Amino acid sequence: MDEIFEIRNRKNRTSQRGQSLLEFAMTLPLLLLIVLGVIEFGRAYFQYNTLSKAVRQGARYMSMHAYDPIELTRTQNITVYGNREGTGSPCLPGLAAGNITITPRNPDTGASRTNPPRWIRVGVTGYTFQPMFPGIVPISSFTFTPNVEMRYVGLNAWLDQ
Repeated sequence: MDEIFEIRNRKNRTSQRGQSLLEFAMTLPLLLLIVLGVIEFGRAYFQYNTLSKAVRQGARYMSMHAYDPIELTRTQNITVYGNREGTGSPCLPGLAAGNITITPRNPDTGASRTNPPRWIRVGVTGYTFQPMFPGIVPISSFTFTPNVEMRYVGLNAWLDQ
């Protein structure tokens, strides 16, 4: 009699193992998709945060320096590369100085060296986030456009007073 129960218990254990394996195989793709989605969202958040910090750094630099073409180029370099000379690699892949816009805001006329702006806006245009797993995670590419506006207090700000 004990032998019959032992045979039945062995049969149930092997069928339960097969059932567990089948359930795991069915849920594994969903779990992987969720994990890859979290990774992609984390990368997107990291890149946007890095880009906003770079734009803030560029706006801070431009708001305190003379408003002229040399400083405009240096501001673009600081935003992209983190230094005035524009050497090294960009802070994000695919970011270039052409993506950086510097817009003066002056209530009366256009900005120039003798008529500096009251506000400076530094922003990014055309920078697209590229997902690491484009075919697996259903996240399409999207564009980041952070902007920072700061009061201009540069070396030639007193000329407009």
